[in-house]
Amino acid sequence: MPIVTYLGLQLVILIEGVVVVESLFAWPGIGHALVHAVVARDIPMLQGTALAMGLLFVGLNTAVDGLCLLLDPRARAA
Repeated sequence: MPIVTYLGLQLVILIEGVVVVESLFAWPGIGHALVHAVVARDIPMLQGTALAMGLLFVGLNTAVDGLCLLLDPRARAA
């Protein structure tokens, strides 16, 4: 179970780290758009990208919790 949880958290960090990679290499994407929105003070764009990243974080953590529930029979009994 700790391995599944650790890999799930690493997946979230990998996906959330796209901001740095896209900004560094000037690739078009949500991270690059987020940096440009900060520079341009585009509040709706900031809110949208923060919401998208937050929903992605919650969705991945929910998927990891579901996987842990499927893999551990003790958790299903509780």
